[in-house]
Amino acid sequence: MIAFDFQVTWADLDSNAHLKNSRYLDYAAQARFLFLASAGFPPQAFAEARMGPVVFEDRVEYRKELRLLQHFSVRMQIGGMSEDGAKFILVNEVLNPKGELCARVVTSAAWFSLETRKVTPPPPALKTAMEQIERTADFRGL
Repeated sequence: MIAFDFQVTWADLDSNAHLKNSRYLDYAAQARFLFLASAGFPPQAFAEARMGPVVFEDRVEYRKELRLLQHFSVRMQIGGMSEDGAKFILVNEVLNPKGELCARVVTSAAWFSLETRKVTPPPPALKTAMEQIERTADFRGL
């Protein structure tokens, strides 16, 4: 399973002294880009291909608090993908050190051409990398 480790920083906190809601989205996005870079698609590769991800919807379910300096991990699975790989659903689960679910971020997205300004299939190597992500139990074709 793909997972990345993080730690709550001072800047991550809201007025209730726990991880603020927008930071769950930030850490989910960071995990996705860390995965893409590890699969051979760092930011420079997207710039050269004149394409990148576009998010249609993020849905966050909150379960448990995370507090200052607490360690946590962000796990990534794929919940759906179109046959050509252009559209996809990524599921990020934020887990505390005990493995308890703190939040789930479900992101509906697509690959977007910066030249045509339209959804586009990814390069074959990127599609293959996306197909290697562990599927959720309810994975579906889009």
